[in-house]
Amino acid sequence: MERRIYPRVATQLPAIVMNEEGVQVRTLVSDISGDGLCMECNTIERDLVTPHGRFVRDDGKPVELFVELDLPDENGSKTQIQARCHVTFSRRVSTNRCMLGLRYMDLEQGAYQRLLHFIDSMLQHNVFSQCAS
Repeated sequence: MERRIYPRVATQLPAIVMNEEGVQVRTLVSDISGDGLCMECNTIERDLVTPHGRFVRDDGKPVELFVELDLPDENGSKTQIQARCHVTFSRRVSTNRCMLGLRYMDLEQGAYQRLLHFIDSMLQHNVFSQCAS
């Protein structure tokens, strides 16, 4: 049973993810919602931004990451948003590919509205695409 409150949309958005020590990796956001996002990475990238692939620190708190991504709009422009997130899951999907689930803790001012607008426009586009088929 689907337990999500916020709809999520599939994407392929490039992102920069940085851990608390300043280590950065470029990755792809594979889906996004008003609550969080899921990013794809290889195991080396995962181990760079999370301590040995663990998403809970030694003190029991979730690992925090900073995410920057550009959200495209209907006009072909891009708006960058920045978010502080904590890792909710780390899942290996193949020998060297992983998925990291991130939940927003803090978004820069105005970013949440831009994010919701992007998701809404993606959902409308998907509805129109399905109707046209």
